[in-house]
Amino acid sequence: MLISLILLAAAPQDVLAPPLEVPSVERSELARWRGHLRPNEEDLRYARIDWEPTFTEGLSRANDEQKPLLLWLMNGHPLGCT
Repeated sequence: MLISLILLAAAPQDVLAPPLEVPSVERSELARWRGHLRPNEEDLRYARIDWEPTFTEGLSRANDEQKPLLLWLMNGHPLGCT
């Protein structure tokens, strides 16, 4: 209840975030922006891993190669939209 009283006592401009400024992008800057947005080789390293599609195949391969097994599980939408 104390929090609600504090928020009600504050002026609206103190509670609301300031509006975001949208930067302008010139055509000459597009190549630089593309370099920031597109994934580079380091970002795509996970794609070069020879993933196994099932737990059983991964467990068998990990045992054969004497390596640890990474079990990657998830529940729901990958972007948290569930």
